[in-house]
Amino acid sequence: MWMAFLERVGWRYWAVGLVMGMIVPAVLSWLGVSPVWRFAGLLVIVNGGLAVALGRRIYRRTQPGWWLIIWPLVYLLGSYLFLPQYTWSFAVVYLCLAYLGYGLTETKQAIES
Repeated sequence: MWMAFLERVGWRYWAVGLVMGMIVPAVLSWLGVSPVWRFAGLLVIVNGGLAVALGRRIYRRTQPGWWLIIWPLVYLLGSYLFLPQYTWSFAVVYLCLAYLGYGLTETKQAIES
């Protein structure tokens, strides 16, 4: 019963969101990693790539499209708690990248068939 519910709400995406959106920023802040490294390494490269990968995965596994907002919402909460205010806007960027990954995967598969 619980496993069916967890599968229905996409527990794996919530877990990835919690780790990458809340735990990693908290640890980086507590360790005193410089803002430049947090911005370039985590926010741009890692999280941007994660957003695209999650969008592609959701499309390929024919999972509900609303799951695209899980990662940006959890990131928004984590950035509000642990990161500077200017990073909040990255939630919108990650939503766009996830949707872009979702849409480009759909287009690529349509062209190939």
